[in-house]
Amino acid sequence: MRSSIFNSDLGGPGRALAILLLLLVSYLAALEVATRWTLPKISAGWRRQMTDHAAARDLGRNASADTVLVVGNSLLEAGILRDAFATAMAPRFEVAVFPIEATTYWDWYFGLRRLFAEGVHPRHVVLTMNVRQLLSSSTNGEPFARSMLQTRDLLALTRAAHLDAMTASNYFFASQSEWIGARASIRNALLERWLPDAPLLVAHFAGANAAATPADPDLELAIGRLRVLAALCAEHDATFQMLLPPSLNAADAAPSLVAAASSANLRVLMPFPPASLAATEFSDGFHLNATGAARFTNEAASGLHRTLPAVRN
Repeated sequence: MRSSIFNSDLGGPGRALAILLLLLVSYLAALEVATRWTLPKISAGWRRQMTDHAAARDLGRNASADTVLVVGNSLLEAGILRDAFATAMAPRFEVAVFPIEATTYWDWYFGLRRLFAEGVHPRHVVLTMNVRQLLSSSTNGEPFARSMLQTRDLLALTRAAHLDAMTASNYFFASQSEWIGARASIRNALLERWLPDAPLLVAHFAGANAAATPADPDLELAIGRLRVLAALCAEHDATFQMLLPPSLNAADAAPSLVAAASSANLRVLMPFPPASLAATEFSDGFHLNATGAARFTNEAASGLHRTLPAVRN
C-alpha cells in the first residue's frame, strides 16, 4: 500500500510538469504562428523589407544588364526614389535597393554574408550610410539577428562587436524565433497605428543625434572597414563601393573619407559635399524629403554610371 501511494504521489507532480511544459510549448508555438501571420498585416516596414529581400534574390533576370545591389539604412530609404533610380540606371544596370532602418556597419557586414550565402550574387554592391554609421560598433538588435545574421556567424559577431553574454544569447534566440526577432517591429507597427505621426517625432530626435559627427573621426578604422567589405564582395566576384548621403553639417567627415579612400584605392562616391543642399530639402535635418531625394537620386545614378566598372563580357 505504501509503495502504491508513493508512486501515485510521484505521478501527480510529473503529470503536472508535463502538462505545464506542453502548455508552454503550445504558447510559444502560438506566438510564432501569430507573429508570422500578423506582422506582414500590420507593419508596412516589414512588408517593404520582405519585398526588397525578394528583389535582391531576383537580381539577374535581365541577362543583358549588370546587377547592382544598393544596401543601407533609412538614409537610403529616404534618399533614393526607386523608380527614378531604376530608370536612370537602365539599360546598363539592373538594380535592387534594399534599405533596413537603423542599420550600421556590422549589420551590413554580416547581412551581406547572409545574402551571399542565400545565393544573392550581384556584380556590384553599393553601401549607403554616413561616416558616423560606418564607424559605429552597434547593431540593430533582435531584428538584425533575425533577418540579417546567420546563426553560424554569431560567435564572430560576438567577438567583433564585443557583445556581452546576455546580448549574444538574445541574438541566438532571436535568430531562431520569429516572435523574438520581430517584437520590436510589432511594437513599432502598433505605435505607428496608435500615433501616426510618431515616426516624424522619433526621426527628428534621432536625426539631430545622428547628424553629429565625431570631432576627430577614426579614418584608419573607416578605411579598414571598407577594405573588409571590398574583400568580402570580391570573394563573391562583386565590386564594392560606398555611396555617401547628403548632410547639412558643414563639418561632416565625408570629404576626408573620400580622400582617404582614394589614396587606398577604394571607391567612395559623394554626390553632394556637406552643406551643399538646403535645409528645405531635408525632412528632419537628417533625412531627405522628396525634393532632396530627387536631386540625390539623379546625382547618385550619374555618379554610379561613372564609377561602376564594366564587368560584363
